[in-house]
Amino acid sequence: MDYSKFIESFSGVACVVSLRKKADSEGNVITIAAANKKYLASVNKLDEEFVPNRPYDYYIADDPNFVALVNGCVADGKICHQYVNAELYKAWLDLYMIPLEEDEEGNRYCLFSYEMTRNSDSDKLIEISEKTAYMVLKTCIKFRENTGFKETLDSIVKDIRLQCESEGCAIILTDPIFHRIDMLSFDSEGGFAPPEDDVFFKDEFYEIVKRWHNVLGGSNCIIISSEQELKAIEKKDKGWYDSLVMSGVKSLVLYPLRVGENLYGYIFASNFNPDKTVFIREVMDLNSYILSAEVENYRMRQALENLSRTDMLTGVLNSNAMNGRVNRLASGKEKPAIGIGVIFVDVNGLKKVNDTNGHAAGDDMLRKVANKLMNVCGDRELYRAGGDEFVIIADTGREQFEKLCENLKSQSRVEGEPSFSVGACYGEDGADIKTIMKKADTEMYANKADFYRCNPGLDRRTH
Repeated sequence: MDYSKFIESFSGVACVVSLRKKADSEGNVITIAAANKKYLASVNKLDEEFVPNRPYDYYIADDPNFVALVNGCVADGKICHQYVNAELYKAWLDLYMIPLEEDEEGNRYCLFSYEMTRNSDSDKLIEISEKTAYMVLKTCIKFRENTGFKETLDSIVKDIRLQCESEGCAIILTDPIFHRIDMLSFDSEGGFAPPEDDVFFKDEFYEIVKRWHNVLGGSNCIIISSEQELKAIEKKDKGWYDSLVMSGVKSLVLYPLRVGENLYGYIFASNFNPDKTVFIREVMDLNSYILSAEVENYRMRQALENLSRTDMLTGVLNSNAMNGRVNRLASGKEKPAIGIGVIFVDVNGLKKVNDTNGHAAGDDMLRKVANKLMNVCGDRELYRAGGDEFVIIADTGREQFEKLCENLKSQSRVEGEPSFSVGACYGEDGADIKTIMKKADTEMYANKADFYRCNPGLDRRTH
């Protein structure tokens, strides 16, 4: 069927998309049967001679969202409309697909037209059904209620899962620095599978997630509602396809949570009701838009909190964080389960290094000591109290605390590495934290005095 004259009658960007039967195998191929000059200009093909029925991915990136739209339009014979944030073009697309007549060979067609703008149009964002408006308004209201951020997310994620009739729904954050996934919120019919079976608990899951950006290819979402669409993922990323099959996923909706250039994570729902695909797309389009902004604010608050609690030179907790913990223990707001131990660590010879080699060398010395302490202490609280002094607070039993002290002391005088002096004190349940700290500090200074008696050339009092 020749649509070349038909398509040139459109004043806006337009093309005719064809769903054609493959001659030599089962299945269909999506092509561009006709295109006007504005469409060709929009995909940077205006200077080329148009050849009908080239595969659509000759003009735009391979996009599962586009494939799903075409299949939905020609299969249902209904007009499809979307207003989407297209990352690839850094623009918003107001797009329509309108079914056209089938030809004698059984090839099916639809008209594809869109308008592109740099900024979103709030009026178009709210052109939604009453049911969708209710869901999105409910999300907004929950974020303004006086509940914790994660509790609010848990409630919203549960709402989305139930409305999608999905087996599971989750919001995950990606951490490109530590190469890990933070499961921010999760809801399912039966909870997590056992850790040995559930993909969320496997180390390779982060490696899969970090490739989702490439699989999206600039699209605003991935929606898999059929076996054919699931198989299309195998061609793009077999590792992800295998993990989906292993987890029993047959349908999936996946939206990135991003604001501008910043990608924070994803929201997804698995094994939803395919009959609700149009509704799910509409709800997720807007909810992901709202959630992206809320998650960005959450991450910014986290970053500011970390800055206020972190020593910028060494990366350990700072004196503000230490004072807060000590005050909570002293006031009784926090009580250790067994007992609590405190270790004071003071770097030896730092002033001599600063005076002789400069403060950059002294800073490097402090970082090396901090790294060694972190390796020895594990997940126990490590603070830089100021200058050349570190403090460790350990909620643990006496035996474990004594082993920690022995390990630290054995690492405090390693030849060729920065040395440090150690003082420690342990208190049973109910002991006063400030008394414990004073005793540990006194022991540390006695240990330091011994060091300088043996190394008088490093004594900071003589420089």
